[in-house]
Amino acid sequence: MNALKKLFELRASLDVYERELGFDQLSEVEKSVLEFVMHQKDATITAITKNQYFAKYSLSTIKRAVGVLLSEDIISATQSDVDRRAMILRYTNK
Repeated sequence: MNALKKLFELRASLDVYERELGFDQLSEVEKSVLEFVMHQKDATITAITKNQYFAKYSLSTIKRAVGVLLSEDIISATQSDVDRRAMILRYTNK
């Protein structure tokens, strides 16, 4: 029971941080994708889909989340110098 109490406290703290950062209007998958992009150097949609955490999401759900983050100018996408097919996702820090 103590573990469930701690889990709730963590969720409540996370909620406060997300509101402070202005990310409270994003869906759970959008927040997860954003956190991955901020954490992973040279993040791509392929890297997101290969991460075990995102195994529960379809490719279309991840692409839709990336699209929302791009349209809200929260992240940017630039073509990779290594693989011209890949787009490198970065947090815009705005």
